[in-house]
Amino acid sequence: MGDYLRRSRGLLADLPVLAVWLAAGAGLSAATAKVVDWFVMTDELLYERLAISVAQTGSPLPALHGEHVPNVSQLYPLLLSTVYRHGLVPDSLHDAHVLNAFVMTSAAVPAYLIARQAFAARLPAHLVALLCAVVPWLVLSSFLLTEVAAYPAFLWALYLVQRTVAAPSAANDVLALLGVGLAVGARTQFTVLFLVVPLSVLLHELLAHGRGGLRRAVRAHLLLAAVVAVGTVALVVLTALGRASSLLGTYATTASGNLLPSGTPRSLVEHLATLAVALGILPVLLGGAWLLARVARPTERRGLHAAASVGVVTVVVVLVEVTTYDLRFGGSLVRDRYLFYLAPVFLLGFVGALLDVRTPRWSLAAPAVLVGLGLLALRFPTFEKLNVDTPASSVNDYLLQNGRSLAGTRAMLLAAAALLLVIFYLGRRLAGRTAVAVVLALATLATLGGETAYAFDRLFRVDGTSGRPITLPQGVVFDWIDRTVGRNAKVTMIPYSQIAGDYWASAAWWWDLEFWNVSVVRGAYPHDAFAEIQSTFPKLDLRFDPRTGRASASPTRYVAQSQRESRFAVHGPVVSLTRDVLLIDAGRRWRADWLTFGLDPDGWTKPHVPAVLRVFAAPGQTHAVTRSATVVFQAPNVDAPVHIVSEGGGSDVVAPANGTVERQVSVCVPPHGFGDVRFTADRSAPIYGNQAYKDLVGVPRSRGVLLARISLADELGEAC
Repeated sequence: MGDYLRRSRGLLADLPVLAVWLAAGAGLSAATAKVVDWFVMTDELLYERLAISVAQTGSPLPALHGEHVPNVSQLYPLLLSTVYRHGLVPDSLHDAHVLNAFVMTSAAVPAYLIARQAFAARLPAHLVALLCAVVPWLVLSSFLLTEVAAYPAFLWALYLVQRTVAAPSAANDVLALLGVGLAVGARTQFTVLFLVVPLSVLLHELLAHGRGGLRRAVRAHLLLAAVVAVGTVALVVLTALGRASSLLGTYATTASGNLLPSGTPRSLVEHLATLAVALGILPVLLGGAWLLARVARPTERRGLHAAASVGVVTVVVVLVEVTTYDLRFGGSLVRDRYLFYLAPVFLLGFVGALLDVRTPRWSLAAPAVLVGLGLLALRFPTFEKLNVDTPASSVNDYLLQNGRSLAGTRAMLLAAAALLLVIFYLGRRLAGRTAVAVVLALATLATLGGETAYAFDRLFRVDGTSGRPITLPQGVVFDWIDRTVGRNAKVTMIPYSQIAGDYWASAAWWWDLEFWNVSVVRGAYPHDAFAEIQSTFPKLDLRFDPRTGRASASPTRYVAQSQRESRFAVHGPVVSLTRDVLLIDAGRRWRADWLTFGLDPDGWTKPHVPAVLRVFAAPGQTHAVTRSATVVFQAPNVDAPVHIVSEGGGSDVVAPANGTVERQVSVCVPPHGFGDVRFTADRSAPIYGNQAYKDLVGVPRSRGVLLARISLADELGEAC
């Protein structure tokens, strides 16, 4: 009975961490609930569609556009699916942002458990939890991104790894591996944690037992050793077969290239310094020093040494991973979006240094030198709006303004680092350990909270990447398909150059169409044109028989097709025409009303190549009839004469420079057949690049005239 009461009292004493989590979640949700638009494309669209697939099918397996995809990071879509089961997207998006706030701040709980095991005390553990719940990267909870679930999942994995290092057993080994698996399911990046587990065990045991540490590590972790051995053999075999990168799913390309590129040392200290500046400098300096000092003392309490061992290994492994990734794929930009998971490790060490009766001495040298070199190398990039890849850079404009120049900013931060260390060391001597701990803890809490508030201010103050205020509701504008046919309908969209000459504006047009409508479940991309609009999504290569107009596939009942489409028109009654997009009821078997040949995919005629408009017979047509189409021609910066030829004769029309002209054309169409109209542009001029392929957008070309719109009349004409 006594043991039960003691355990109950212990659990009650741990409950304040839940209050920390819920309070932080509630405060954060007040900000994230204001975000009512997307910001990061196509990442947010990807995770939204994965979540919708789970909600609609009930299957946890990742699927897009009706096809299974090799997406490893499925934890966040699974969580997100809970708010996408019913209703329209605007309501689901609001609920998702509220959910994000509580999911991301739940990292306070595993952070508390890590610190509780390390310090064997609750008060410092609650302080660590509080600090981890106010870091500036919480602004990422404003978006549908894996970081939301990855932050707490990463800390749960570290906690379970720390448990098995401190208390070896088969059960703890299993829990540690499951924790790492959960983290990998949250973010593929955390595959490196499979290195952290054995390396932490080895570091802990080797430092504690010297030469006998390896033998002791294997004996104490037989299950883990077996898994590591099997995993190593499997990795070697897959590498030999050239298939090792496939384990990373859609992130397979991240395993390519030189894994230790040139410039790594400088970039490494830049990454560390970026993290230091975002945390207020002192947590990284003192936190790093405390971790090194505790690792060097294997006689410390086992839980404390385990926490230090796991922390040091994690910092090294993740820092190297992110640095080399950024160099290979991101140039000189420090993407702290991938690095901030180390913040709780340094905050743990920081709180440890504040409370430890021993003041860091020699152990401060390494973090001080590395951070100092990093501050001297930092470029402090600034951006017009919040950069999701580097939320830490949101304060760079403020720092540069106060530093007056790049050199001045570097000097200012170096001086600030030195001053903070002086305050810490002299304050301990003059005011005592407790007073300094309270002052620095409160100052750090205020710094982190201030940076977080500043990041949200930048987010709300500047229009988002969509070109719209992120707090301005968009659902009433963009969710028209769901409101027309219902969210349970099935619609295939066929992206096209919606805004002539502006590839990214057209891309955003189709992103909006899919993002805001649950019913848009497929995408068709004939000849892979406009496919880069959704580069990672499965695509239907839709084709039409040039003799009959029948489609190669009929994936859904409804089709969303641009009114500006120049390649073909899907047959069927138009249910709605909204924002220049036709919602067509194509039925069970798709066919085309008309096709064109000889044009670029974005509708321009080629020099010396006649363009052909082929009009097919109407369903049920029993004899040859005349069909009429209205064609809008748009000229480049010179007048564009066009010669039109059909079976009924020829005519000429001139589209004025930078203007349009409309002409009605007629063609005799036999039953079950087709009739052709030919257009020949007699002159060409330089224009923008081909809008159908991203690689060609910047390559100018010479073209004649744009078929800006083709409309086929429903009424059948006279017999011919």
